[in-house]
Amino acid sequence: MVGDGGSDHQGGADLGRSFIVELPPRRDCEAVVEKSWEQRFPGGLTFEGQRFAFPEGLSVRAEVRWLEESLLSVRLSLAARVAGECARCLSEAELAISDDLMYLYVPCGLDLGKDTELASDDGFLPVEVDFWGRTLDIAAQVWESLLMLLPVKLLCREDCAGLCPVCGADLNEGPCSCAQEGDPRLSVLRDVFAGLAGEAENKNEI
Repeated sequence: MVGDGGSDHQGGADLGRSFIVELPPRRDCEAVVEKSWEQRFPGGLTFEGQRFAFPEGLSVRAEVRWLEESLLSVRLSLAARVAGECARCLSEAELAISDDLMYLYVPCGLDLGKDTELASDDGFLPVEVDFWGRTLDIAAQVWESLLMLLPVKLLCREDCAGLCPVCGADLNEGPCSCAQEGDPRLSVLRDVFAGLAGEAENKNEI
């Protein structure tokens, strides 16, 4: 199970705010509650060693409905434009991210398929809750969803050639002088191969 969906959960501290939605009437599986937020990151955020800026902030939208009297589904829609340094060449890079994720909120101890008509949580990200109130704070799930959308490596373009490991030149602008001279770290191997080639020529002459 993923975290705790109760309104007293502190997982939203990473976002610095709560994302509270009012729940539809418990026995009304046709009712849908929708709510939207705009989250700003003035100082950006760091994830997996990368610093991400959000020039336009993060757009969050939640669609809440009961699947059954004790099963609550929340469709989370996130969209943002992230910016930062390219992981290869260190130039400026941007990427649009967006996705819809489905969360299923289940009371602790509830046995799906035995206590419910829904047989499994396939297709959902499950979250256990201790109790149902009139509202639900989904900040922890918003934070989790955002982290799942961030790129492992932000690139200025998919075929970024990166920087030369010897002189640090940006190889996207063309080959550097190291490409013509050869990598000095391989000079020892070149000398070995040259020596072997010379020995082979001497044997052929004999």
